[in-house]
Amino acid sequence: MLDYFFNPKGIAVIGASNDPKKLGYEVFKNLKEYKGGKVYPVNVKENEVQGVKAYKSVKDIPGEVDLAIIVVPKKFVKDTLIQCGEKGVKGVVIITAGFGETGEEGKREERELVEIAHRYGMRIIGPNCVGIMNTHANLNATFITVAKKGSVAFISQSGALGAGIVYKTIKEDIGFSKFISVGNMADLDFAELMEYLADTEEDRAIALYIEGIKNGRKFMEVAKKVTKKKPVIALKAGKSESGARAASSHTGSLAGSWKIYEAAFKQSGVLVANTIDEMLSMARAFTQPLPKGNRVAIMTNAGGPGVLTADELDRRGLKLANLEEKTIEELRSFLPPMAAVKNPVDMIASARGEDYYRTAKLLLQDPNVDILVAICVVPTFAGMTLTEHAEGIIKAVKEVNNGKPVLAMFMAGYVSEKAKELLEKNGIPTYERPEDVASAAYALVQQARNVGKLEVE
Repeated sequence: MLDYFFNPKGIAVIGASNDPKKLGYEVFKNLKEYKGGKVYPVNVKENEVQGVKAYKSVKDIPGEVDLAIIVVPKKFVKDTLIQCGEKGVKGVVIITAGFGETGEEGKREERELVEIAHRYGMRIIGPNCVGIMNTHANLNATFITVAKKGSVAFISQSGALGAGIVYKTIKEDIGFSKFISVGNMADLDFAELMEYLADTEEDRAIALYIEGIKNGRKFMEVAKKVTKKKPVIALKAGKSESGARAASSHTGSLAGSWKIYEAAFKQSGVLVANTIDEMLSMARAFTQPLPKGNRVAIMTNAGGPGVLTADELDRRGLKLANLEEKTIEELRSFLPPMAAVKNPVDMIASARGEDYYRTAKLLLQDPNVDILVAICVVPTFAGMTLTEHAEGIIKAVKEVNNGKPVLAMFMAGYVSEKAKELLEKNGIPTYERPEDVASAAYALVQQARNVGKLEVE
């Protein structure tokens, strides 16, 4: 189901161009990297596009085409769609704008496109969208830079905001498994795409940027099922009156009352993010297993970040774990006398990688701890290496291996980059701000609650 969009055997770019100023140029250039099937340029005027033999119509292509990307002027979209149907295309991404977002006439034309598609058994993503990506298949059917490879599928109702978030994640070294710009959602919507993503291997979490949902009941029914399998995180725009008005003129969607959305999300297990950073922080957490409870242990080499993180966890309804006496005594046996051995465990600035290893090991073994948050302000003194603290945490996690989630917060800007890379490579999500690591812990607990895994409340 819908796999022909993300792992197509043949792709036609209709409106592929030799002119770098045109979107069809970028889309075809990006798709030339795709190795999962053949990519054919379609252009009525050119015999060759970017060095590749071009076809006048999708119907002239000799091979199978299961995905078509339409980037032609609006007046040609309808005929192009009919030709796709006659060719036996299964999925169509319409990048062209000027339909439902422009008013009643545009909505009528959009409905006609959907009728044509369904008559031929085709499905549409768009119109008025940026396109789609599947980083695990090297598929970039958009006119923007490809996202980094990761485990979060991101569906956005706004194309440009989606693009902006992709660029932000590239800078912050965060990966997406898929990026789907749904545009006006004339046909395929959040519900059907979530249903497809619920059963894929590479998508560990699903993030949504929502302005408005056309069929609320369908969304809820699907979300209830999907959130039992995978976390769904929603960033909803148009909560305020002025925001709702802006949403309506932007994608032609009714933003609806935020109270109704909030209740619907809660009932169906969708996690709500309030900002872009919060959405990304929550979604990235799911490379870790789900916790059995909401009791968090914090370890740190700096008091301030530990206290701020404790505050942020408390604000989200998580508890600081009461460590067992045995754990406290063992910590006291090797940490300096000035260290604080109650939770948060402040190992003070002199803590080396070995102290991180021993502390993390003890905290993970403590039966009162469900989640570990390991904080480090990476030291640039006393001959310490930039990665020894990260190495200590990784070693402890591998040795204990008891299925408890571990989140890291490494503060120190570029100084902590190498450590962050190492932790991420080992599947440990790493953050730079207390509010982000707390959002991640909260998301893990909420999802554990969704799937009935929470034993300790």
